[in-house]
Amino acid sequence: MRRTNLGAVAVVAGTLILLGGCQVLGPSSIDQGRDRYNSIIHSTSMEQTLSNIIRVANHEPTLFMEVTEVDAVASFVGSVNGAATNIGAQAGKLSSTIIQGRLGNAGVNLQYTEAPTIRYQPLLGQPLVAQLVTPISVDALALLYDSYWKVGPLLDMAAAYITPEYDELYAALNIITWLSEREALELVAGKSDLTKAQEATNKGTGAGVNDALIIYLLPFHPHEPGYDLSRDTRVLRLWTRLLWLYSGTQAKFEPQEKDRAWCEENKLSSDDANKLRDWDLNFESAKKLDPNEARKCLPNSIELRTLPVPPEKVRSHGLVSGAPSMRTYSALGILKTATEQPYPKFAFVSTDTYHKIRSYPWNQDVASSSFYTLLPETEAPGDNPSSETAKGREEDERMANWIKASPDNIYIHEQKPLPVRDEYIKLNQRLGSLRRYILVVMGDQLPTNSVYVAYFDRGKWYYIEGDDTISQKNFDLISLFLTMMSVPSPVPPLAPVINVGG
Repeated sequence: MRRTNLGAVAVVAGTLILLGGCQVLGPSSIDQGRDRYNSIIHSTSMEQTLSNIIRVANHEPTLFMEVTEVDAVASFVGSVNGAATNIGAQAGKLSSTIIQGRLGNAGVNLQYTEAPTIRYQPLLGQPLVAQLVTPISVDALALLYDSYWKVGPLLDMAAAYITPEYDELYAALNIITWLSEREALELVAGKSDLTKAQEATNKGTGAGVNDALIIYLLPFHPHEPGYDLSRDTRVLRLWTRLLWLYSGTQAKFEPQEKDRAWCEENKLSSDDANKLRDWDLNFESAKKLDPNEARKCLPNSIELRTLPVPPEKVRSHGLVSGAPSMRTYSALGILKTATEQPYPKFAFVSTDTYHKIRSYPWNQDVASSSFYTLLPETEAPGDNPSSETAKGREEDERMANWIKASPDNIYIHEQKPLPVRDEYIKLNQRLGSLRRYILVVMGDQLPTNSVYVAYFDRGKWYYIEGDDTISQKNFDLISLFLTMMSVPSPVPPLAPVINVGG
């Protein structure tokens, strides 16, 4: 009878092992393994992005090692053993020190192993070249904008220029950023009517793709509760200023017949940059106007084209130039222009400088802001070459005084009366060059509090602080740029057979 019981125990234990392997190990391996692999790949990807930012800043080649595949083979081994001793003895007979009779024992051995196969794919050769030279498309920019990324860092980091003249970039971008923050604009990717003749020429590089980022002025709503006339008046004035910056690059616009008399009476026309400029300069002394009436005299869109306009269209529309009004960088080009001097968009700072920048009153709204504005004193040597001259230092002092006096208006440099065109462009260019989208702190050791991401190189720690929301948001944007422009791996994935449990 006892022999039968011992066999039954072994059978039951073995059955439980098999059932446990089939029904528990499979789900448990996913529950335990997926999060662990996901977390470590995520954290090392962030470290890789930061390491490449540092390499580009140090003029070193970049290297991307992608984890293309993880195959974790889990196995579960179980065994049951049993033994009987003193077979033939009679139970129940005792001596003074030894138990007499037949004895039995049973044991269970369980073993769990996981053997992961991880495949790395370095970005080399043609895929590296493709990622290096392929510019980001306007479709990608529009999709990122639709995903609620701020227009300021989006265009400033991704576009080499967005105006016919490079020096006018920040004069235009500052206005676009301000209007976007007030939800007065919408950005959409589209096909320009002025470049449609180029479609046949560009079939080899992707016919039918959009070639322009179109900025639309959204309608005013004077009948809504809480309507703010001063806000719409301000929006209209800045839109007019944007139009004179892009004058001579847009298709012809004519107001409707019924509106022409009003437009002529108020000297509001988009035909001539001088008229737009005069209207802007005399805006303060102009009589009170209805923004909804005034906007009928102006186009409600501006095209940032990436293709040239054919000569016949240049002549028929009276354009000053048919050159593209926007050029975008590749993903690696973004890293290069963001880190290299002069005019970098990222700052590598000491702990003291970092806290000084964060302490400025205009850098306190980290929840809604998308950049930091430095003072010339917190720029690194070489960030702005003009600061090394006496005239440049004098201009920096005036800029610093203006920023300190206007902590709530650091989007557009303005003063009364409005400066002449060249000075206005120069002042806004200098304001834009003081922006930093990511602050990378350098130190001999990591802080005791948490960090967002860190990388150790040549005896120094480089890191982004755990509470630096602005840098974190823009670091995420840089990671998206790198991901969007990455080239699919030419190596086919593994096709393993994974046995789990049974």
